[in-house]
Amino acid sequence: MEITCPLISVIVPVYNVESYLHRCVDSILAQTYPNIEVVLIDDGSPDRCGEICDDYAQKDSRVIVVHRKNGGLSAARNSGLDACHGKYIGFVDSDDFIHPEMYEQLYNDITRFNTSLAFCHTDVIRHGKGDGKMYGPESEVQSNTYVMRRALEESIWWSAWTKLYHRSLFDNIRYPEGKTNEDLPVTIRIFDRCNQIAINYNKLYYYCIRENSITTSRLNPRKFDIISNASNVIDYLHGTHPELMPAARGILLSNALGLLLKLRNYQGNDLETERRKTLAAIRRNWPSLLTNTHLSAGQRALLSAAALHPQVLYRCYDLGKKIK
Repeated sequence: MEITCPLISVIVPVYNVESYLHRCVDSILAQTYPNIEVVLIDDGSPDRCGEICDDYAQKDSRVIVVHRKNGGLSAARNSGLDACHGKYIGFVDSDDFIHPEMYEQLYNDITRFNTSLAFCHTDVIRHGKGDGKMYGPESEVQSNTYVMRRALEESIWWSAWTKLYHRSLFDNIRYPEGKTNEDLPVTIRIFDRCNQIAINYNKLYYYCIRENSITTSRLNPRKFDIISNASNVIDYLHGTHPELMPAARGILLSNALGLLLKLRNYQGNDLETERRKTLAAIRRNWPSLLTNTHLSAGQRALLSAAALHPQVLYRCYDLGKKIK
């Protein structure tokens, strides 16, 4: 592949990942795609990450570093979007890493299918190991509606970081700051800007599960962001793709149920506001609950109980466990 191919900017938000940062950045710099810009956003990291970022920039002209006050993952991604220069954009979380051919394959998919977006699949790494399976070199192209539906059914499809985006897809779009699960409303809107999307079935992105990450942290107010983000998507789909609203409601309601069950044994009153909002979201979506095929019969029964009162939910849940 000639060096005249367009620049790809890979944005990496960096916060408190000193032990993982080298693995991440090295995997990006080792890409077989030759025209790469790595944008490291030091989000006020309290460890040595800022120094490590600067060291990379001094040694490799492809690396740009932005130091900023801590604002969270979304704010860091937005800073990267403002600072990057590429015609195409990708995201890699700083505790993950990628296959050497990831961006070459995704760029080839974009040019082959004449799309503005391509994405690959994910190998989930637990305790340093993934399944290592590769589906093969074949890719396909699908409509935006097909991809949006699959994304609403399989959460890994809506992640920001498996994708290669044409820069124009982010015109007037930025990630909502101060929230987690922020990928969902942004990715759905970006999918909807594409007529067709290229899907690469190779597992080229290595998603690493680690303790003390946002994903694995204990119950806290940020865990409830999925409720407001899913509500945002439901509102958006109401005016654009009403046929996809049941799938979006499935995300909201299944997460609401899980959070309420976790709240049962939570010690403290600091999540009372989140509990009330979660119950309100269930009751607001209750009329469509019984016919929603994106929820199991058991989920529908427990959510109906929750709509009455949390204690009814807990009694039904305990009864269900005894029957099993």
